Amino acid sequence: MTHTETVWLFDLDNTLHHADAGIFRLINRAMTDYLADSLNLPHRKASQLREDYWHRYGATLAGLRLHHPEIDIMAFLRASHPMPQLLAALQPMPDTAKTLSALSGRKAVFSNGPSFYVDGLLRALRLDTFFERSFGTDTFGLLYKPNPQAYLEVCRQWSVAPQQCVMVDDSAANLRTAKDLGMMTVWFGKGAHKLPFVDYAAADMRELAAFKAV
Repeated sequence: MTHTETVWLFDLDNTLHHADAGIFRLINRAMTDYLADSLNLPHRKASQLREDYWHRYGATLAGLRLHHPEIDIMAFLRASHPMPQLLAALQPMPDTAKTLSALSGRKAVFSNGPSFYVDGLLRALRLDTFFERSFGTDTFGLLYKPNPQAYLEVCRQWSVAPQQCVMVDDSAANLRTAKDLGMMTVWFGKGAHKLPFVDYAAADMRELAAFKAV
């Protein structure tokens, strides 16, 4: 990297904790329940709508904003992230604190989840002290990765340039946008591998700790 200080942007779900172990299932169920109640849909139809918006727009939230302006987005986010149940299902990623301690530079979390969810999980994981900032969708204009404007807004709010940043994410699509904007990219997770827009692949936190941002 061309700057002396590395700026790390960490994804949250399936990067700092195992969201697939139970949390995503709880969120999807709560989203479906809210859509069924708010839009007066059978549960099966509500589930199909949630998945359709997610596939078409990258986030159910984005589809709701486009097609259902009558929905209170913050009420939707609150209802779809029932924190007591989510915290009970939280499964930490091994060696995360040790790795965060080993990686030099400024650090922030950049998540498509709402800020209350991001902050609540970071506190429960006892990782909040490692991060200078945390960004959830409601703190950067209800945008979402991989929308380039989401990344640019986070950089603007934090007063950093994309070229200073290393993006660590379990989603290849999110990393493609990061690379297009000039960030270094780390694909995190067991299925991660090198791609033209991936600078480093880390199967776990121990491998991530070995990454040198230069």
